[in-house]
Amino acid sequence: MKKFALLSGLIFLSLVSGCTYHSPEPINLDATIQAGISSALEEKDLLDQAKLDQSQQTQNTQIAAEVDRKVSSLATEVYLDMQENVLPEIGGTPTLSLGSGSGSAACTNKFEFLSDVTFPDGTMTLPLTTFTKSWYVQNTGTCEWTKYYSIVYLSGDNVGTAKEFPLFTSDKLLKNGESAIISVIITAPEKQGEYSTYWALKSPDGQIFKGGDSAEGYPLSSKFKVGSQYNFYENLSGAICSDDSGLFFCGSSDRSSGRGVAYYSASPTVESNYAGQPSIVIGPPLKENGKTRVTFGPIRVPRGTWLRAAVSCPPNAPGCDNFVRLFVQVEGSTEQRVTETQENNDGYVTEWNIQLSDYGYHDQSLTYTFEVQANGGSDADDLIIIQMPRLTDVAPVK
Repeated sequence: MKKFALLSGLIFLSLVSGCTYHSPEPINLDATIQAGISSALEEKDLLDQAKLDQSQQTQNTQIAAEVDRKVSSLATEVYLDMQENVLPEIGGTPTLSLGSGSGSAACTNKFEFLSDVTFPDGTMTLPLTTFTKSWYVQNTGTCEWTKYYSIVYLSGDNVGTAKEFPLFTSDKLLKNGESAIISVIITAPEKQGEYSTYWALKSPDGQIFKGGDSAEGYPLSSKFKVGSQYNFYENLSGAICSDDSGLFFCGSSDRSSGRGVAYYSASPTVESNYAGQPSIVIGPPLKENGKTRVTFGPIRVPRGTWLRAAVSCPPNAPGCDNFVRLFVQVEGSTEQRVTETQENNDGYVTEWNIQLSDYGYHDQSLTYTFEVQANGGSDADDLIIIQMPRLTDVAPVK
């Protein structure tokens, strides 16, 4: 066994002596060990215990010294090689660039605000409602935006449900010149009044940047009022509009293509020939039993909230004959039809006064869908005026 210890020391020394800056030649360990054993057996030189111990100690000292020398030599060789060949090619000592999303000194982070998508400034909402504030922005810098970018609270009223939100929730990539919708989630304070909150973007390396080309820039803002109601008609631009053929632009009143329409009207004349209040006008596509849907939210409402509106056909529209429905949906659940009326040109206006708590809807994030479906064939008379659709804590007068 002592011969094998001596032999192991010799094998380790031979391995160390082959270590250089370049990759070593492959070594067949099995063949090397076997050759050493054969050589030791052929010598038949019996060594006493003292000689073996002395030899082992000497070898250990030599091996340590050789390893130290070769490591020092290798470190020096690598350093000199970098000085002569690597650093001149990259123009000096590399540094970490702060303030760019990609780590490149040539990469800059900038954006331009294009428009509000939901909750335009001045919108009123109920106390303690939670809503999604969305902006449409354009990447005007040279950095490519990824899901590792975020939207961060900057100043003003701290009303976000978090102080930082991911810019994207998927592996989206937004390059220079491209635009996207980005969002934060806000909870309205309990106290009524006017509120302003300001946000900026943050790159993966921690740089916080605002919009515009100036050094100061401008933040993304949400300015809203907390009062007695949330008006759907003020948020039509942020709704989702669709018909039997798919999505369409909320705000379109052009029926020449036969598609559905949904648009805002400040004071339409209603079926009773009275001037109406601010309204959403919805028309089904011009086809048999065509259907148009307008969806808002999600919006979280407290207990005691009412959904109120007045529904009618236009005046002098004898062909108007539509089913009008309201659907409410808890996030992650199946939507529920809350009410349905059939509207035709009978000279009357239908009042909707729906206590959401009666259906178990309170302290939840809800989406609200207004649906208009033609009863049979559809023509230009088939338009539905939904006056003052709103969420409010004010109960109807009995």
